[in-house]
Amino acid sequence: MKKEPSFAEIRRILAEVSEMQKETAASQKETDQKLKELVEQVSGTSKSNGAFAENLFFHSLEKSKTFAGVHFDAVSNKFKLLKKMPDGTRLEDQFDIVMVNDDAVAIIEVKYRARSEDPAEMVEKKVPNFRTLFSDYKDFKIYLGLGSFSFDEHTTKEAERLGIGLLQISGDTVEYKTDWVRAYG
Repeated sequence: MKKEPSFAEIRRILAEVSEMQKETAASQKETDQKLKELVEQVSGTSKSNGAFAENLFFHSLEKSKTFAGVHFDAVSNKFKLLKKMPDGTRLEDQFDIVMVNDDAVAIIEVKYRARSEDPAEMVEKKVPNFRTLFSDYKDFKIYLGLGSFSFDEHTTKEAERLGIGLLQISGDTVEYKTDWVRAYG
């Protein structure tokens, strides 16, 4: 016959379990803190890499003021706007590099590493958002470009299909692939 544990034995076991729970919680808290620090470091590195890439493409385009064979009068990396819409919602967007002339705009989005969904997102989101946020340019032709350090084959094919030019860093220079670029609008 099995003997029932005494109250003292039960208290001792509960105290051990409680101590183990405290140690587990402390360990989890330490792990969470280390994970948070790691995420902040990776995020900081990603932002730095993105800013570095954007700066390279901006200076190349600012120097030539040409994209897809079209000359532009101005190049800016300061196109960001938040606008309250008639239905009360807010629309906000940022455009990495914008080039403007009398009848056309080039929107160049910069990614450290281009993803396969980036070209479609530019057509489906960036073009309508730009026209809405910057209504002075609503009747302008819009050319699109995607700048990155690397492109996979699917992203390249999708950009070509959608008429989006590609800009890629090659050594000290920027290579442009714009034979297939078409104007939106």
